[in-house]
Parts: sequence; structure tokens; C-alpha cells
Amino acid sequence: MQPVPESFVEEERVTSKSRHNHEAWEPEWIQGDFLCILTCRKGTCDHVRVVGHSAVEATGNWEWEGEQYEQRLTPTMFFPALPLLQSRPLCPKEVGERVDIAAKIIWLDPNSAANRIRSAVEALMDEQGIIRYKPDRRGKPSRISLDQRISTFKAALPEHAGAADLLLAVKWIGNRGSHEDLLRSRDVLDGVEFLDHALSLIYETNHDDIKKRAADVTARRGRPSS
Repeated sequence: MQPVPESFVEEERVTSKSRHNHEAWEPEWIQGDFLCILTCRKGTCDHVRVVGHSAVEATGNWEWEGEQYEQRLTPTMFFPALPLLQSRPLCPKEVGERVDIAAKIIWLDPNSAANRIRSAVEALMDEQGIIRYKPDRRGKPSRISLDQRISTFKAALPEHAGAADLLLAVKWIGNRGSHEDLLRSRDVLDGVEFLDHALSLIYETNHDDIKKRAADVTARRGRPSS
């Protein structure tokens, strides 16, 4: 996507302007906000509104080039939200909906988005028939960890072992978002990429077709089929 030039608006915050008279002031103290309209190069998509923060950062080699600065724009929200999955048409409804929620908040709250991506993996395990609960010693339902569910999925469907390994990585990113330090949007996007590829491996039938064709060629040792 590319910005519509006349739509870009950036303004320094009042609190930032008030610090300009400080004796220690430097350009890196500047903070502001921006908004812009984006349009798809294909010309067939709806316009997207983006808002975010702006800041000034030092760049270059000061020893040789002197003081240089550039403006950095950090988006916090896109409306409508940018789609995250290329395999969205392939994936189950519940999985897709949870990823869509993550898409709305990934720039503003990466930790919460990571949690939604993790929940999408839970929904995928449901779709694949991997049980979520088992009876405990007292016969009451006990929740099975996502780690165990993915292991069960991998054992039950060895042809999807590669997808299971990807889903396990998504789970770890989701765990970090729920229990540990702050995540960056790029961390969550890694998880989205892993999930996207896993969904493609599970639901994209072309992969199976290619494997079968390759096996057939190997069986015939490259000879033409009759």
C-alpha cells in the first residue's frame, strides 16, 4: 500500500513543544502524532486509515557526518484492519475470526494480539478433533495444555508434523505475550507467519498433490507415465 500524499497530517504534541526551551533540549525529544490514508497499488481495495506516533531519531555516523536526524513513524491502528493471513480463505471460521481480532490490536497492544493468535491455535486443535479436556482423578474435566494438544495432533497426524512444529512456536510467542515481557509487533508477526504457513500445510490440497506427483515420478524413476 502507498500513502495518499495530500492526506498525511503530522503534528508535534503540545507537551513536546513546551520542552523546546529547556537548556538540554535535543531534537530526539520531539514527539508527535500522525494520520494518513493508504491506497492499494492494485486500485481494487478500499482505502485504509492509519494513525500513530511520530518521533525523531539520530542517524548516521556522527564522527564523520555530523548530527543527522530522521523522523520515525510508528503505526498504532489501521482501519479497516490489515489482513494478516494469506491462507484466510482456507482456515476454519473460528480460527480466522480470532486472527482477525489480533489484526485490530497488533500495533496498539502486541501482547494481547499474541494471546489471540495463541487462542487461534487452540481453535485449530478443536477443529482437528484434538480434545481440550480429560477427566481428572475425581472424574471432573481437567484442561489439557496446548503443548500436549499439539503433541497429540503431531502423533495422530504425522503427515502434519511440520505444521505441528510451527504451531508450537506460535504457542511460545503467545505464552510470552500472556506471562512475560512486552512483545513487539514484529514478534507477533513472526507468530502470524508461522500460523499462516501451518494452515497452508494443513488445508492447502496442492501440497498433497505435489507430494503424490513427486512420489509417482520417483516410483517410475523419471520414466513417462503410461
